[in-house]
Amino acid sequence: MLQKYLSKFVLPAVAAVALLVSAPAQAENFTKDQINEMIGDYIKANPQVILQAVNDYQTREMSEKQEEALKRNHDEIFRNEKSPFLGNKDGDVTIVEFFDYNCHYCKDVFPVLRDLTKEDPKLKVIFKDFPILGPASEVGAKWALAAQRQDKYFEFHQKLMDHKGPLKNEDIEAAAKDIGLDLSAARSYVDGTDVMMQIERNRTLAGQMNFNGTPSFIVNDEAFSGVPDAQSLKEKIASKRAALKDKGSDGHKKDEKKAD
Repeated sequence: MLQKYLSKFVLPAVAAVALLVSAPAQAENFTKDQINEMIGDYIKANPQVILQAVNDYQTREMSEKQEEALKRNHDEIFRNEKSPFLGNKDGDVTIVEFFDYNCHYCKDVFPVLRDLTKEDPKLKVIFKDFPILGPASEVGAKWALAAQRQDKYFEFHQKLMDHKGPLKNEDIEAAAKDIGLDLSAARSYVDGTDVMMQIERNRTLAGQMNFNGTPSFIVNDEAFSGVPDAQSLKEKIASKRAALKDKGSDGHKKDEKKAD
C-alpha cells in the first residue's frame, strides 16, 4: 500500500519539482530516461522528501485506524462500568489513560491527572490497566482490580505509583496489607477469570488503538502516546470543550442517547 502511495503521489510530485528546478522557462521536451535521471538526482540531493512523505503517510494511516477503532469501541472505552475513574462521572471531557505499574512515565503523569480532576469539576479520567512490562506488572494490575472490588482501587493505585524502582510481587502484597485489604478475598479475585478478562479487554482495546507503549491516552476523540505535562493537557481539554461548544452539544452524551 505504501509503494502504491509513493508511485501515485510522491514520485510524480518529485518529478514535477525536479523539472521546475532543472528546466528553464522555455523547457524542451525531456525523454523518459532524462526525467528518471532528474528524479534520481533530486532524491539523492533531497532524501528528506521521501522520508517526510513516508512519515506523513504512516501518521495519516495511524490516525485513520485510531479514529475507526475509537468509533467501533466507544462504549467499551468510555462507558465500561468496571473501569476505575476519578472526577466527574458525567464529565464533558474524558481522559482515558492506558498505563503500567512498572512504567516510570506513568508514575510521573499520575499526580498531574489526579490534580486536574481536583481543579476541573467537569473532567473525568478513566484508568485502563495495561500491563506490558513484565509479570509483576500483570500481578499489580490484578491486585489493583481486586482492590477496586473493596472500594480501595485508588488507595492501592497510589501505593504502587509511589513505589520506587522495579515492582516485585512482595511489594504488591505489602501495599495490599498497608491499605487494609481483605487479603483472602483479594487473592480469590486475583486468581479468578473476571479480572483476567478485564485486563485482556484492555489489551485488545490498546491493540486496536495501535498503542504499543505506556502511557497512552484518549482525550474525547483524540488518541496519542507520550508524557504530557499539565499545561498541554489543559490545552487539550480546553480545545475539546471549544469543539463541543461549536457543535452545540456534548459529543459523549449525544452518542449515549443514540446507543440507548
